[in-house]
Formats: sequence, structure tokens, C-alpha cells
Amino acid sequence: MYKSFRLLLLQSLSFFTLIFLGKITFVLYHFNRFSELNLTDKIGIFTKGIRLDLSIVAYLAIIPFLFHILFHFFQQNKNYLSLFNRVYHLILCFIISCLIVTDLELYRTWGFRIDSTPLKYLSTPNEMMASVGASPFYILIPILIFFWVVSLAFNIKIFGNNYNFKPKNALVSLFVHFFILASLIIPIRGGFQLAPINQSSAYFSKNAFANHSAINPIYNFFYSITKRQASTNPFKYLPDSVAKKEIDILISNNENTDYQLNTNKPNLLLITWESLTSKVLNQKEVEVLPNFKKLINEGIFFDSCYASGDRSEKGLIALLSGYPAQPTTSIMTLPEKTEKLPVLSIDLKKNGYHTAWYYGGEPEFANIKSYISNGEFDEIITKDDFPENVTEDTKWGANDKAVFERLLGDLNKKTEPFFVNYFTLSSHEPYEIGDYQAIKGTDETHKFMNAHHYTDEQLGKFIENAKKQAWYKNTLIIIVADHGHRLPESKIKSEEFHIPLLILGGALNTQPRIEHKVCSQNDIVKTFLNQLKIDSKEYIWSKDLFSKSYKPSAYFAFNNGFGFVQPSKWFVFDNDTKQIIQKKGNVTLKDINIGKAYVQLTFADFLSK
Repeated sequence: MYKSFRLLLLQSLSFFTLIFLGKITFVLYHFNRFSELNLTDKIGIFTKGIRLDLSIVAYLAIIPFLFHILFHFFQQNKNYLSLFNRVYHLILCFIISCLIVTDLELYRTWGFRIDSTPLKYLSTPNEMMASVGASPFYILIPILIFFWVVSLAFNIKIFGNNYNFKPKNALVSLFVHFFILASLIIPIRGGFQLAPINQSSAYFSKNAFANHSAINPIYNFFYSITKRQASTNPFKYLPDSVAKKEIDILISNNENTDYQLNTNKPNLLLITWESLTSKVLNQKEVEVLPNFKKLINEGIFFDSCYASGDRSEKGLIALLSGYPAQPTTSIMTLPEKTEKLPVLSIDLKKNGYHTAWYYGGEPEFANIKSYISNGEFDEIITKDDFPENVTEDTKWGANDKAVFERLLGDLNKKTEPFFVNYFTLSSHEPYEIGDYQAIKGTDETHKFMNAHHYTDEQLGKFIENAKKQAWYKNTLIIIVADHGHRLPESKIKSEEFHIPLLILGGALNTQPRIEHKVCSQNDIVKTFLNQLKIDSKEYIWSKDLFSKSYKPSAYFAFNNGFGFVQPSKWFVFDNDTKQIIQKKGNVTLKDINIGKAYVQLTFADFLSK
């Protein structure tokens, strides 16, 4: 019996050691951020998350204990016990190692510890690999090999000798094994407190990175899998009647609009710019978007616009359906729900518009294709519609130069009025644009800005040529980002979601100006349906930017949290800790309740679909 418990203890210690090594590796991988922490936070990373570490180790110990209990009754097959434990241990160590290493780069890219999010992209492996193409595999692969070698060494050390499972008193041994198995519930739930632990138990600091570092990525991954299909609202902060009252006041402003057009039926061209943020536009180190800045002087520029979410599938839903992003999931990945959303292209088609959607990549990624198909576009132009010599140089597909040129030629042939949504591609990681290098630098930030400079150059050429075409004088062009982005890096969360919004074109009947009102990309749908005098009542989460009673505000969502922006103030709320993690200005309790009401009711609406 002693040998049995020694083996089980060593097995659990090996899991714990791998996890501890993973935590060290994580802070070293993100050393620039780790070095900025005070000593208390640095120590807390390794001490405050230990209950989560022990919890996942206890979970992993359940199967070995069950093996041992089972073999009390089949001792004649005792040799298989060692084999089962060896294989189980090896598989689990490899899974732990892979999750630890994958988490290193995912956190740098997405800003949260690994969870079930990557599983949403398994159905499109080529696009998933393209998305991580900028990852430093020359660093990650050696780290992964190191963890695998350590795992193998543990396995050999623990199971290297013949394991003779033959307790002297089988009944006592069976009872002790059952007792210890039952006792695992204590570390699993994190102690004797009333509520079992979750990730929030690792939150101890005002610094988000310190809290994130303390989280156990293995626990986080498997916990999120169990919570993927939420059936209850995790953002229930207020009585529904109170929440509804707050939101009704916020969004009831959609009829009394100021018309900005010289025609009732203009062509609409919506250019959705991959990963564009105001941080890129306002770079002081180098001029990244010279053409976009010139175009600002030709139209209506909203300098306080915010993206709804942090991924493309969330941005497209916001732009075409006026539907807010969800903090813990994405409605785009659930076709049965997106089928119930109104879509701009459908409403325009009903009103005589020819509709088209352009994208140089493969839209199967994140179920985008199902959503666009539900949008009933007359034409869907994707990677497959371009020759191989255009798409072979990048993992994603046709670059922005090729698609802008194709778009220009096609618009000259389209029946007016038309609605076209062009979703750009070249500024998506891994930022592959051949030999183009207007902004020098090999680090990720400079490659990111260089890719935006490339798209800006292609946009400038497109607009210049478009002005020469007959259709331009009757066309409204909207240029906006699909989502927020962490690059160029900023410590202020709201800056990740701050995006440019520019409206220009021959159909405008107004002088160029800059609008400082706080707004959201969600508002684009209702704004332009109202300008076209088309019924927009289905877009309940969208507001009319040109309404005389517009109430300026913007909501954005990130992993299990949200932000709410109003004039001269904003706050960011973390749902794990149930507290504000960043804020600016005089944020009142009423402001916080409005933000809570917004996320509560939008998530309830998501669940109801």
C-alpha cells in the first residue's frame, strides 16, 4: 500500500511541477510586463494561484486513484495497472505541456489565458495556422521540446521500476484509497468555503497582468470548455426592470435625424479595415496612414468611435447587424442564432439594391461564411475568385492591392444602386505583404504598422481612381475597423477598442467636419438605414449617429469583461473579480449600472435567440 500511495503522490507532484515550471516560463516569456510589477505582485503570481494549481492536480489524480481501486479486485492483472498509469501520465503531461506553450503566444496576441476560444477555429485549420503565422516558433518549439523531455523524464523516474501492487490487507487498502479519493474534493473545490473556487480566486492585484499570470492555464482551459454553451446569464447584475429602464433611455433616439445626403438612394460601399485602431492613425513615431489622414479632410470623421469586440467575427456582426459583442462567446460561431439577426444587406436588397461581399481570404473561418450566406448577398467574392499567382504569396489569400483593383473594375459594371462590403485582409497577422517595407523593422509592431501602411496606400489609389468613375458622385463610402487590437501596445484597455470611422463620397451633402461624439461601430447600420429612409426598428442595439437626440456612448466586450465609454469618462469592468479594473473621469455608480445593464440585457438577448 505504501508503494501505491508513493506512486500516486509522485504522479501528482510531477503534474504540479510541470504547472509551476509553466508559470515560470510564462513570466519569463512576458518578462517586459513582469519586470514592471512591484515585488508583492511578483510573489503573488506564484502564491495566490496555488489553490487553482492544486485543484487541477486533484482533478487529474482522480483517474489514477480509480485505477488503483479497480485493481483491488483484479490483482491477477496487476501488470496492467502500471501500464495504464504510465500511459495516462504521459498523455496528460504532453497535454499540459502543449497547453502551457500554446498559452504563451495566445496571451500575447489576445490578452487572456488560454480557454476554449481556439476550439472554435479547429474546423478551419488552414486559417487558424495563418492566424498564428506571426508566432515565434523558433522560441516556442524549443520550449515545447523542453517540457516534453521533462515529462518523459518524470514518466521514466516514476514508472521505471516494476510496480508490484499487492497490498497486505486488501480491505484496509481499499478503504484508504476510497477515503483519499473522496478527500480530493477538498483541493478540487479549493478548501472548505461555501462556494467552490474559480479563476477569480487567483485575482489579487490591481494589475491585470499579475492577476492573469496567477491563473492556471490548464484549469482555465478545461473550465471554459464546461462553460462554453451558457444557458444562464453570467452578467446578471440588476433586476431586469431596472436594467431595461436604463437601456431604453440610452437607445431611444432613432427617428429625428439630420439628413446628410444629396440623394435618397446612394450607392453604399462599406470598407471594413482589418485591425485598424486609432493608435495606428495617431502614431507619432512614423506616419502610418498618410492617405487616410488626407481623406479625413473630405468627409465626416468620427474621432471617438469604438469597436464592439476584439475579433473579426464580432466586428462583422456589429457592422452588418448592429449587434454587440459578447464577453464569453461569439454569436457568429452559432449559425442557429445568427440566422435570427437582421442584416443590412437583406434590408437593402429588399429596397432595390444589388449587394456584394468582397474578401480576399476564406470565409469559413469562425463561421463567417454561414453568416454572410444568411445575408443573401447577390455576389460573394472570396479567395477562390482570384488566380493562384495572387494568393500563393500569403497564407490568408489575395492581398489588398489585388482585391481593391478587382473591386474598382467590378463597381464599374454593377447595377446601381449597389451595396458592397469589402473586408480587407493584409493587416491581419502574420502581415505578409511580400517585399513591401515602407515602415522598417522586423518586430511584430513594426510589421503590423507596415501592413497598415500598405493597405492605406492601396486605399489611396482606389479612392483616387474611384473619383474618376461615373458612380462615385452617387456613392457613400464608409471606412471603419472590424475590431480593436492590442497593437501598438498600450496599457490603457479602452485604447485597444478606439477606432477611426470616416464617411465620405460624392453622395454627401455636407461640409467636411470632425465629429467628437462618442459612438460605436454598432451604430452604423441604423444610421444609414435612417438616412435612406428605410425601416431600421429591427436593429434594436444600434443608434442613429445623426439623430438630434443621440445619446453618446459606446460599449465594448473582451474576454469575460466589458468597457463602457461616455463623453469625458469611461470604465473597464472585469466579471471574474466583479470590479472596475481601469477608469478615467468622474465615473459614477449610475454610469456603472448603465454599463452593467447593457451587458446584462445584450447577453440575455443572445441567450434568447
